[in-house]
Amino acid sequence: MPQIVFNKEWVVEAELTALTGLSERQIKALRSGPWLEGVHFKRQAMNGGETRRGLLWYNFPRINQLVQEL
Repeated sequence: MPQIVFNKEWVVEAELTALTGLSERQIKALRSGPWLEGVHFKRQAMNGGETRRGLLWYNFPRINQLVQEL
């Protein structure tokens, strides 16, 4: 059996929307609810430091796992 390599672990919001069909508003609500920062999403500042307004990255496999568990 061939080994499958998943190459889309962390994606930006536009890719998450394309993969799941979730809207920007739905994603924002999920960040405030069941998704955990550092597990399901993370913020990255352009200078590498901590930020509250950095680029948001989403862990697509973890989000799928959460949906399966609910």
